[in-house]
Amino acid sequence: MNSDIDFEVGVIGAGAWGTTIASHLCKAGHRTLLWAFEPEIIGEINADHTNTKFLNGIKLPDTLIATGDPSRLENIKKIIVVVPSQFLGDIVALFESRISPEAMIVSATKGFISSDLMRPSELLEVHFTNNPIGVLSGPNLSREVARELPTISLVASSDDNLVSEFQKLLSSDYFRVYGGKDVTGTELGGALKNIIAIAAGMLDGLDLGENTLAALVTRGLSEMIKLGTKLGAETKTFFGVSGLGDLVCTSQSRLSRNHEVGRRLASGEKLDKILSSTASVAEGINTTRHVHEFAAMHDLVMPITAAVYGVLFNNINPGDVLIGLMTRSLKME
Repeated sequence: MNSDIDFEVGVIGAGAWGTTIASHLCKAGHRTLLWAFEPEIIGEINADHTNTKFLNGIKLPDTLIATGDPSRLENIKKIIVVVPSQFLGDIVALFESRISPEAMIVSATKGFISSDLMRPSELLEVHFTNNPIGVLSGPNLSREVARELPTISLVASSDDNLVSEFQKLLSSDYFRVYGGKDVTGTELGGALKNIIAIAAGMLDGLDLGENTLAALVTRGLSEMIKLGTKLGAETKTFFGVSGLGDLVCTSQSRLSRNHEVGRRLASGEKLDKILSSTASVAEGINTTRHVHEFAAMHDLVMPITAAVYGVLFNNINPGDVLIGLMTRSLKME
């Protein structure tokens, strides 16, 4: 069905953000094919124009077509990959021989592949050596974009043509896309803010107020910059769309999956129960593990990351880690 359509864009991954991007592209008039792993999601999108598992309550455009067949993306020249980092390796292997060498590929995945902090775009570069690669990141909560509320985002790549093409492709009267060259900083900003978002959710759950949140965001940004510059990112990137913009958004929003994890941990729920009760992946959990292990191997002091790691994986009480952070040795800013 619909096999004769000449698709302009392929979106790989039908979670909340992937479905939202595909829906947005269709609304902008682009012929878009959405690849999904789950047969039931494919059927529902094509028949009912909804994705109740990941984007419940949102009506999708009738023109959005979903598929589970990787070969249908072979001739598409613009590809957006929106797969949780923990599954990205398997999905990339599935598409490695399917993507045209002429295609431009953009990653919208926010996380790391492993504790050596390999970024999603780096994994794509390994498998798609001849393709221009870029990244998309910013303060983009799926439900708000799906409701067409105004927002901004950032496409970054060393390939100027890719940046220009995806800016034009994605931009609309409610979705403004900036361009950049700092792929490392753009990707790190989108990943590292999820650790701070979990911590912010804990503060919310403990009802600790706005002063505490401001302190967390301020010191969290400092922690992000410390790691980012060590990995070759430009400091200025962290004060832009994918750094401070995304950090502020996810640290204060109850629509953020990572914020929700922190809030529920603060209420006394165990991580296993939280994970079993939600379909969507909170990237900040694995990101915290990977960054904490990297920091330990490289003697990097990252107290907020260490605190969040302790709550997630060592069953430490969120209130206790807050006291630990507030009573650390005094220092100059």
